[in-house]
Amino acid sequence: PEIQDGSRVLLDYVFRRADGYFVESSEQKDPFSFVVGKGEAIPGLDEGVRGMKQGGTRRIVVPIKNSYTCGVKNGCPGPIPSEFGPRRQIERQMNRVDPYNYFFFEVSAVKVLNR
Repeated sequence: PEIQDGSRVLLDYVFRRADGYFVESSEQKDPFSFVVGKGEAIPGLDEGVRGMKQGGTRRIVVPIKNSYTCGVKNGCPGPIPSEFGPRRQIERQMNRVDPYNYFFFEVSAVKVLNR
């Protein structure tokens, strides 16, 4: 099935800063699960996975303005790193004044459930 509004998606991901520095991945934990179009994922990721099929992979460049605008608190759109170090890296990048700054996600759609 193809990812569309309302699809529940399980994503494996690798998350990096614009300079390629590793932030976090889902390798040692469960895939990131969210419903597309419900505000459960950061806007750039929510938009970037649409049209993918189960088993598909993508590289998604997310501009800072389409990323962690709510912050990295629990309850904000994710994926939210569980550890302090990666959360701090995201906060630092969000505070940089650089119009070309972005986050980079390599994602794989592990499971797609359409309603």
